[in-house]
Amino acid sequence: MRSTRRDEILAHAAKLFSERGIAATTVRDIADEVGILSGSLYHYFDSKDAIANEIVVRFLEDLNVRYEDSIEPGGSARDRLATMVSVSFASAVDHPYATEVYQGEAILSSQPADAPITILVQKAHSYWRSAIARGIADAEFREDIDPEQFHRLLRESVWSTVAQYRPQLSELADDLQRNLISVFLDGFAARSVDGEPVARIAQPTTKKEAQTVSPASEFAELRSDSQMAELRSDVDELKSVIRELSSSIRQLQKP
Repeated sequence: MRSTRRDEILAHAAKLFSERGIAATTVRDIADEVGILSGSLYHYFDSKDAIANEIVVRFLEDLNVRYEDSIEPGGSARDRLATMVSVSFASAVDHPYATEVYQGEAILSSQPADAPITILVQKAHSYWRSAIARGIADAEFREDIDPEQFHRLLRESVWSTVAQYRPQLSELADDLQRNLISVFLDGFAARSVDGEPVARIAQPTTKKEAQTVSPASEFAELRSDSQMAELRSDVDELKSVIRELSSSIRQLQKP
């Protein structure tokens, strides 16, 4: 009975924390949601911070178990990273409120080095680092890109995408993770048969050809212009995300 009530308290608290923030949520708020007196809540947790800590600890423990279970002996490093991206999205879909508490609160930065949350975060990061290191050692991944920067860019892209698309995450998760995997692990540039980037250079149109363009061709060009405008907008948005990621990396690199 006690453990069931603890789970209920954690579930309601995670929802409140994600909606209001930890600071703006009171013990009474949590107790009211659970349907108990606020004094009774202290039979299960010493404080509101203890509740927040356990929410994050449980989330990270589950995430690390998923990472560990996803490792396929003999599989490629690329497949391992791709699976970890998928696992991260699945965890965010299954635990939306805990994910938001984990991402959005200063609780992480205030943890000492030997705290359970810190240790669990380091363990989660180690799965990414080991997969990348193996890929470089096996010549699957490039050596000219700093592995730690790649690790942070990929991991932060996963979680920032989760945050950005949170309202529609359950519907868009498959497409989002597929695109992230493709861009980070396969690249965005078109490739020829020999694997080299394809330079798409438009062939000049003669004056005679220009005069005989059909209405259908003109419509196709208009569609192409519209698609290019949409692509430019997507590129601008991607640049903005990259700037945010770069800023996050600089913050992480500060002593």
